[in-house]
Amino acid sequence: MTAPDWRTQVEELQARAARQRPGEAKVMALEEAARMAEVHGDLALAFEVRDALIDAATFGGYPDKALVAFAWCRAQQKKHPDRFDDGLLLWKQKWVVGRLDEFPHISRQKIQEALADIEDTYARASAGKRAVLKLRYQTARDMGDVAEAEAYWAQWVVAPRDHLTDCPACELDDEIDYHIDRGEYRRAWQKAAPLLQGHQGCAEVPHLTYGSLLYPLFKLGEWEEALRFHQLGYPLIHRNRDFLATVGEHLEFLVLTGNLAPALAMFERHLGWALDHSSHRDRFTFFTAASFLWTCLQEEGRETVSLRLPKGFALHQAQGTYDTQAVLGWVKAQAQGLAARFDARNGTSRFQALLERTAQLSKEVAPCPLPTRGR
Repeated sequence: MTAPDWRTQVEELQARAARQRPGEAKVMALEEAARMAEVHGDLALAFEVRDALIDAATFGGYPDKALVAFAWCRAQQKKHPDRFDDGLLLWKQKWVVGRLDEFPHISRQKIQEALADIEDTYARASAGKRAVLKLRYQTARDMGDVAEAEAYWAQWVVAPRDHLTDCPACELDDEIDYHIDRGEYRRAWQKAAPLLQGHQGCAEVPHLTYGSLLYPLFKLGEWEEALRFHQLGYPLIHRNRDFLATVGEHLEFLVLTGNLAPALAMFERHLGWALDHSSHRDRFTFFTAASFLWTCLQEEGRETVSLRLPKGFALHQAQGTYDTQAVLGWVKAQAQGLAARFDARNGTSRFQALLERTAQLSKEVAPCPLPTRGR
């Protein structure tokens, strides 16, 4: 292939990716463009394409591919500091480091090394400490290190904003999660007002916010508002596998309100994402919600359910008839296996506690039908 030919192909792949929605096709186009640039020895172009790939993979539901692309770019920065300045990846470094704990095979030591690396990188960029303090808070929270999370939270929320601080909408959404963790449901709801009223927002907010507030509003007895949030929030996320965990929150809410038919449809629609999603934490959230769904189906006496599930599903039935007890056992095993791996890596019982919470949800079910179309 002549030089003009392969460069033209790379440009065409880049243009194709730019036109596509977040997802597999966009990621695959950029992966092929990066491979082609590297094969032909154009390091600068390979860096440029992988830089775009980090974005596409991060916001398209392929965090593992974002990690790989970032690691390659970071290695080039360290190998060729005269060609690739640290500043080229400062923003994306946050995205990658912030998701490392979603993979239980990445050790605590590696995660701490990555946090130390970004702290050093940001210091050289004359940034303040707010962004790194937030990353440290979220990592400690996700791992179940409660005291450490509280200490970093207290430092984060008072640290001055700077040019590498996350957008106000993202930061507010993270503050809302903190209050939800503490059971401060009304405060979380009130604090979310700027996001819910459209005064603040970004690529992932209020998409995430609608999902995280469903259970708090249900517990507050604000069922109509929760139903409204479900109907507003789910259309924002249902086409992007990056929101698998938020789909799990919507699935849990449907089961809590007795809407089992829509919940089954949602399980059917998104199981394929959960089967091969690289984020183990997002898969855990989906499978715990799924175990709640299939528990309720079993408690209702449903022995079989008719669904069209992916061929990659371990219990796939060509005729589409599934044994409720068998599927329940399978989704529970997925959630339990993931929880065990996370808790073993983290040295805490956070994920076991999340399993126990889900096991108690069937006692909280309160029927509240979805509004019919046209109302």
